[in-house]
Amino acid sequence: MIFQLIVSFVLCFCLLAALMVFYIKYQSKVPYYRLNQNDCVNLLERAVNGVLLERDWNVFIGMTVRDDEEFEQLREVCLMIDDEHKKGTQIVDGGLYVRFSNVGLKQLTLLLDEWQHKVNYAA
Repeated sequence: MIFQLIVSFVLCFCLLAALMVFYIKYQSKVPYYRLNQNDCVNLLERAVNGVLLERDWNVFIGMTVRDDEEFEQLREVCLMIDDEHKKGTQIVDGGLYVRFSNVGLKQLTLLLDEWQHKVNYAA
């Protein structure tokens, strides 16, 4: 009985160790996206100028930014603009571009101006 208990503990320990090694080895292989100020400014400029691809917009508003509160706040504001002021999409040269109402464009312009002049972030 004691022998079976010891064998069970050893097997559980080996299984746990193998799972930890697997996790550590493959954790760095998981894709992730890191934002910087230039990425945000570029995205907002393309939105204001009407040349923002829908897939780029959806990737930005669809992800959660966990490592920077300011990027997450920008994403949440853009998500609200998408919900309230997105007019749809427009196909140009085979690309699907996002269109916003005039109010949405004004809000995006204000965000663009704010993010172009941020001093906290290295450009």
